[in-house]
Amino acid sequence: MNVTIFVVDGVADFGFTALLETFATANALRGKLGTPPGPWQVRVAALGTEVRSGHGHIVPTVALEELPDDPGLLLVPAVNILGAEELIRLVSAPESAPALDRIRSVHATGAPLGAACTGTFLLAEAGVLNGSRATTSWWLGPSFRRRYPRVLLDESATLCRGDRVTTAGAVLSHLDLALSFVHAQSPALAELVGRYMAAGNRKTQADFAVPEVVAAGDSLTAAFERWVREHIGDGFRIAHAAAELGVTERSLQRATQAELGRSPRDFVDDIRLERAAQLLRTTTQTVDTVAARVGYLNGGTLRNLIRRRRGMSMAEFRATGPAW
Repeated sequence: MNVTIFVVDGVADFGFTALLETFATANALRGKLGTPPGPWQVRVAALGTEVRSGHGHIVPTVALEELPDDPGLLLVPAVNILGAEELIRLVSAPESAPALDRIRSVHATGAPLGAACTGTFLLAEAGVLNGSRATTSWWLGPSFRRRYPRVLLDESATLCRGDRVTTAGAVLSHLDLALSFVHAQSPALAELVGRYMAAGNRKTQADFAVPEVVAAGDSLTAAFERWVREHIGDGFRIAHAAAELGVTERSLQRATQAELGRSPRDFVDDIRLERAAQLLRTTTQTVDTVAARVGYLNGGTLRNLIRRRRGMSMAEFRATGPAW
């Protein structure tokens, strides 16, 4: 099973090494299974013979033209850029054209592809995600959606399997990306590798998203987010919020749907749930008290929201804070 990790200058050190480490661990643990899958042959490739990582380390690479016609699985790790504008400038720059051409040519052969975090922008810019369900880092969702409207984006997902292309979310999701391909060969080995790497359950990015960061790219959605935070304990109607912002409810609906992929009501629930999570995990306040502070009539409404959005009971949700 051949794996080619395609890197460019500025490759994110953690994401890149997470891919390497996952396949290396899978190879090391194969022998513990009664009927192990074959080993993974991992190569690191670039347009030239080396790249410089985001933290300045020199990474030796195989030039892509020296690889066989079938590179096997092609994975694109993140680049070390957090902001959407700078990331879009990178992937759309003339210097990136050879990398995009190589991604398209590999996709045309029918080979599987994968990318995580900011690396998903390289696949999207190459056009190989058009018409496919995909994810990306949660804070990049609005910018991704605007630039690549033909991609069926679900930035709440940690992992999305599309048509021969698999994408993963933010930084730690590189582990999920690599483990998904191990799982395709051997579910038992993937489970074992996950245990050795202490890879927890990250089926959704939703619990990590910060609403004010997500909304920051559009003036109306950002203003709506600020207004909701200022009135978070009030039982307001969306029409009232829209009027306070000087727009119609329909205009607000169009803005949040285009920018965030969700309705104003759903976004309000996002904001309230984030604040509720902070209170539930850092204070001893009762559920009813927390519910009232974030604008719900009673604790039952908050419990139902947590069950629907996170698939957890209140006790489970309250206990899911970070290990540190």
